[in-house]
Amino acid sequence: MSPQREALPLFSFELEKSGKAMVQFSSDNQSAKFQLTNVSNPLNDLLKGMASLIFEPSHLWGEENYCYIDWYCDDTSYKWILSTDDGVILDVKIIQTNDLFDDSSSISMVNCRCNFLDFYLAIVRELDFFIKQTGLLNYEQKWQKDEFPITYLLLMKKYLIDKGHWIPNSRNNGTLSDELILLLA
Repeated sequence: MSPQREALPLFSFELEKSGKAMVQFSSDNQSAKFQLTNVSNPLNDLLKGMASLIFEPSHLWGEENYCYIDWYCDDTSYKWILSTDDGVILDVKIIQTNDLFDDSSSISMVNCRCNFLDFYLAIVRELDFFIKQTGLLNYEQKWQKDEFPITYLLLMKKYLIDKGHWIPNSRNNGTLSDELILLLA
């Protein structure tokens, strides 16, 4: 009998109303759910941080490979800390804090380890589906601030395809014509 594979991390991002989104991340029997406002550009920051772990692989030189991603809201902030020692396992921490300059009163929402590619797949799969359903211009209008970070999303998706980890299905059919239509819409 082969060992049972861990469940994939789960990520969801839903625009609730203008300038507000509900986010949920779950992995390793831990879950964080919170509301974001458009005082920051959370999707750009998340995808940019994820890209830095790939394109600046410090772990290959024996250095720490980590990124800090700050999501600011009206009265609180969420800090994602992503790190990997080997490019295979990813440590994920999500911390909530009310004081940007003092982490002493912060609350740990998630502190887990997961497969690096599985984490990327969870984020990219959800955002790929989300933006195809929402549309680039609709996103900007509903978020009322920033453009959707399509370049980072496509870089992450290509990375997963190159690693053989992206498997198109009925929810996220990833043909080139779909990508071009998305860019032209």
